[in-house]
Amino acid sequence: MEKVECQEGKPSHATAYLNFAATQFGATTSAANERYLSWLYEQNPFGGQWSDSLMAVTTTGDVVGCVHAMNVPWRIGNERVVVPAIHNLMVAPEYRQGIGTKMVMKTLQQHDLSIIPSAVGPLGLLYQRLKCVPLTSSWYRRVLRPLKVGWQLGAQKVMGWNPAACHFPQGILATRLPSAHSAAWWGTAPTDSQLEQLADAFNEARTTTIGPEFSPEFLRWRFFHELGPRHAVVWLEESGRISDAIILSLGPRHGFNVGRIIAARASEMNRFAALVKLAEHLIRRHGGTLLFTFCASPELNQVYAEMGWKPQANGPQTFLSARKGTPPTAISFNGEAVDIGFEALPAAA
Repeated sequence: MEKVECQEGKPSHATAYLNFAATQFGATTSAANERYLSWLYEQNPFGGQWSDSLMAVTTTGDVVGCVHAMNVPWRIGNERVVVPAIHNLMVAPEYRQGIGTKMVMKTLQQHDLSIIPSAVGPLGLLYQRLKCVPLTSSWYRRVLRPLKVGWQLGAQKVMGWNPAACHFPQGILATRLPSAHSAAWWGTAPTDSQLEQLADAFNEARTTTIGPEFSPEFLRWRFFHELGPRHAVVWLEESGRISDAIILSLGPRHGFNVGRIIAARASEMNRFAALVKLAEHLIRRHGGTLLFTFCASPELNQVYAEMGWKPQANGPQTFLSARKGTPPTAISFNGEAVDIGFEALPAAA
């Protein structure tokens, strides 16, 4: 077996990495999509660059492992801090002789503070051994079209058939939605003014807690960039301004078109319940059959509980790594801070 070296990512790794990702993640996944790399490392306005990733590279130049990082702006006290979300750790099976652990250790050493979502099984145990702090997070799943899900599950098992990928359309300006609340809207191309109002609404949900700092710049890149995953936003207005909002993704995962609530602002339970009802309607209308939600916000998890939602048992773990000093407490975030919803990135042509 060839010698493998763990290297900081660089643009010259792109071709070998994409070949590796197509084999290990799947040719139609976001990880194997050249647009994902450009969006993550070239278009990110918060310092994202290729060197934030790590590549396991053989002496002949083949990439046989990777781990990525998505830079997200956070507000900690009076300071803006960029906190990367560590994701997409993968090593080719024939090279899994300790290189994965080395990559994890090296990537955590690269950053003073980082978030690690979706750690399952032995990987979660590894992060615990590395003194990462487990965070309370919940994963929810709702079936929006039970009959269709049952039929698709049977078609997968019998024929290996998967439905065509569904995504939200681009360029939808603010469109009125029927709702018990008189000012309900949705769209996929918010204006500068709407982005400013959304940033204010999402930031208002964070009081004394530590979490992502929303801005028009962050919202535009994370959710509405032409190279990034596609999203829709649904909102309610109060006195002519956005007061409550959720951001949704939609895309194929494991043979189903899955919608997700990525970011959310709830001023009260009834208004949030109305937004969720509208979100479910939009996801169904655009081909989705399931609704998934990740939430590491204690306040919002309480709202989900009041709505009767129950988190999945034995869901993936979420960790915080702090290289220096004591890790911060009272943290609150949702999918906007991590790699949730990347299936909303259309597959490469």
